[in-house]
Amino acid sequence: MAIALFGGTFNPVHNGHLRIATELAELLPVSELRMMPCGIPPHRHKKVVPALQRMEMLQIGIGHDNPTLTVEDIELQRTTPSYSIDTVTLMRENLGPSVPLFLCLGMDALASINSWNRWEQLLNFCHIAVSSRPGFSAPKKGPLFEWINQHSCADLSKLGSSPAGHIYFCDLTMLAVSSTIIRDNIKRGDSIRYMAPDSVVDYIQQHRLYE
Repeated sequence: MAIALFGGTFNPVHNGHLRIATELAELLPVSELRMMPCGIPPHRHKKVVPALQRMEMLQIGIGHDNPTLTVEDIELQRTTPSYSIDTVTLMRENLGPSVPLFLCLGMDALASINSWNRWEQLLNFCHIAVSSRPGFSAPKKGPLFEWINQHSCADLSKLGSSPAGHIYFCDLTMLAVSSTIIRDNIKRGDSIRYMAPDSVVDYIQQHRLYE
């Protein structure tokens, strides 16, 4: 039972997140994609909504009858910053040595992954699935380019039959919406309808988030 992890701050979750997650779940050879809110983002210094509320928005945004998308709270159980290497190490311990595990990233994250804690060890525990991002591309030279080139694989069947070790690039639908746009709209008093599921919009308004 192969698993994909799609992490993020989700501050708040929006239709762009859910669209990407759905396409990843359909594209990758996995039985389940877990959307994983980070507890304490190590690379972000701006105040975010408490982790519990971000997780609740994810849960109601996904819905209870979604056949492939679920919420993973593994990073919310820690009181220290959410480093991906710690997460995939623990997930590998939970899944065992042979289950394929995918860590889903955007191209913007891949372009700076060499600033992450123990980044070179990530592929010991998982595959990395990279989705395109406007304005970002993979490096064309240097140690990070060489690392990507060494581990890049376009054969999904190969990824599905091995637990870890490869980088896969995929083109997905990018909607023109972001958490920043939603937060800015709320501060200005503008509508955020159709940017996020109605249930998430209602939750934000009920709890007066981002005002």
